[in-house]
Amino acid sequence: MPASTPLRAAIYCRISLSRFGDTTKVDDQEKVCRQIARQRGWTVADQHVFKDNSVSAWRRDVRRPGWEAMLQAIRDKQLDAIVVYHGDRLIRQPWDLELLLDLAKQGILLASPTGDRDLSNPDDQFVLRIEAAMACREVENTSRRLKAQYDRLAEKGIVRLGGRGGRAFGFEPDGLTVRESDAQIIREVARRILTGEPIGAIARDLNTRGVTTTTGGPWDHGSLKKLMMRPRLAGLVARHGRIIGPAAWPAILDRGTWETVRATLENKAAAFDYATNARRYLLSGIALCGSCEQPLVVRHNTRPGLTGYGCVNPKCPRKVHRAIHHLDTYVVGAAVALLNDPKVRERMQPAATEDTAPLVDQLNEQMASRERWLVAAADDPELGPDILRVTLRRIDARIAELKDRIAAANRPTVLDGLWGIDLSGWELLGLHRQRTVIASLMRIRVYAAGRRGPGFDPKTVKLEPL
Repeated sequence: MPASTPLRAAIYCRISLSRFGDTTKVDDQEKVCRQIARQRGWTVADQHVFKDNSVSAWRRDVRRPGWEAMLQAIRDKQLDAIVVYHGDRLIRQPWDLELLLDLAKQGILLASPTGDRDLSNPDDQFVLRIEAAMACREVENTSRRLKAQYDRLAEKGIVRLGGRGGRAFGFEPDGLTVRESDAQIIREVARRILTGEPIGAIARDLNTRGVTTTTGGPWDHGSLKKLMMRPRLAGLVARHGRIIGPAAWPAILDRGTWETVRATLENKAAAFDYATNARRYLLSGIALCGSCEQPLVVRHNTRPGLTGYGCVNPKCPRKVHRAIHHLDTYVVGAAVALLNDPKVRERMQPAATEDTAPLVDQLNEQMASRERWLVAAADDPELGPDILRVTLRRIDARIAELKDRIAAANRPTVLDGLWGIDLSGWELLGLHRQRTVIASLMRIRVYAAGRRGPGFDPKTVKLEPL
């Protein structure tokens, strides 16, 4: 390249955490870098300004799109220099430096407010490697100090504030004050989960109503489930996956309700959780083929009125098919009749449940006992591992038993509030609630008809109340 030709420079800017997507700090870095480039007579094309906003350079598994694009520009021989606000904006780990040095063998200059380096110069490479090692060590020391600090705070019932949205959903940014508008949503979601509604369907409903996460984004199955599983909602502090005690903030859900919600979400085979967010039809996956006992699925047909539930088991000796509108109407009528039958209601009433307050107290004591044994094992080397293992196994079994009893005592039946309902009230229920109610009330078997032709023969459908 002729000496009179200005060097082609790239600007790289990065900040590890930018709350609410703010770009002010990386924009300020760019201004400083442009001034450095002008002072040296370097040119910076717009496409050669690379930014990674709210991206850490510490973790190796985190992708930095701006960093990767800049490396590609070096590979393509589009750059002669790099300008950064500070070296740690560019490099935080030795492997990043080695990758950059390998690509910069043809000679790349590095400029920052602290001075210039030539990436092809062995002396400069030596200094950069020392700086990268020091930065790596400092990050590890900082991480160790922060973890110790968080452990000390957790013992006092305090955890680090908020998330990437600036706060935890349900709480103000201070992490201690309940935001009541969020708390109402959390209680609503808990109630809907306990009545058998799929969490994916609840998430879609919240999105339709304009309820967003703390970052302003939509809910999905994973994010809503993660929220409802957090011990924080029950006024509890957890560290390293274990509940270690009560929190400094008030509970949004009582301990029994939260334990029940958590058990429901963990147990996909719960008796009242038949619906999934893939179901779009009332009886798909619920009605059974009378010949092979396999669930019926929706089978589409181009002829009007012939789309229906059918058996798709290739080994079924006599596959069945029923029009959706005929079978749905018949089963709904039977479900409403059962919901108005006093004998059915008496039979399906849950047994009297025990008071959960003593159970919660016992659960807290068992968890505290577990922590005391772990602390004792750390302080007393003479405490044998076999004794600790047996003791923890016994305590964990007791904790699991108490959780099951709390969940059973708090779990409402999916039929609560539906006894005596009429057809108009049934229509007001959502599809997922209707599916759950039907699956709780009866077992449906559909048999092959003895004749072909229009109409519906109720004798080919067997409804067995549960």
